[in-house]
Amino acid sequence: MNLRMNKRVFTLMLALCTGMGLAGSAQAAAAKGEFGIKGIGASDCATAVREYKAGTPNAMMYGGWLYGYMTALNQSSPDTFDLATWQDLNTLSNFLIEYCAKNPNMSFAQAVFNMTNALKPMRLKTMSQPVRFRKNDKDFVLYGEVISRMGRTLAAKGFYKGNAADKPVFTEEMSRALAQFQTRNKLPATGEPDQFTLFRLFN
Repeated sequence: MNLRMNKRVFTLMLALCTGMGLAGSAQAAAAKGEFGIKGIGASDCATAVREYKAGTPNAMMYGGWLYGYMTALNQSSPDTFDLATWQDLNTLSNFLIEYCAKNPNMSFAQAVFNMTNALKPMRLKTMSQPVRFRKNDKDFVLYGEVISRMGRTLAAKGFYKGNAADKPVFTEEMSRALAQFQTRNKLPATGEPDQFTLFRLFN
C-alpha cells in the first residue's frame, strides 16, 4: 500500500525533528537523557528505505523494531493506552519510509521517535476493547473507541445520523455513511473501514 503521508502529520514530524548528539561520557549522556540505541534502529534512514523498497528480510526487522518500541512506549507513557489507534504496521511503515526518504541521514530510531511524538495527540488514553466484525466477507478489528470516534466524525461531517454514544458496534447504518464519505472523497465506496478511508476520515 503506497499511502502518502498527510501534510499536517508530516509538518508536525518535521517540527519535532531533533539531532542526536553524542555525549562526552556515559555520565553526561545520562544527565542529558540520551541513551544507546539497540539493533537495527541505529541504522540510517537511507538504509531503511533501500531495504524496505527491496523487500529484504531486514525490512521485517524494521517493522519489529517499530512495534517493539511502540509497545514499550505504550507501557511507559502516562495517559497512554495505544499510540496507534487504527494504523496497522503497513500504514505506519509507509509513513516512516516516506519520512525517511526526506531525511536519509537521520537514524531510523529518530524517525520513529518523531513519528510517535506526532501520534500522541490522537492516542487512546484509556483501555478500549477490540471489536471484531466482518464486512464484505472481510475481517476487521478496531478498538471500540475508534468505532465511536468514527461515528462522531462521520456525524460531524454530515454523513451519519446514528447515535455514536451507543455501544461501539460497526452497524450497517455506519457502513452506509462511510460509503457516502468514500464517494465524496473519491475512494471506492465499499463501506469498509480500511486504512485509506480511516486515514482520510481522521486527517
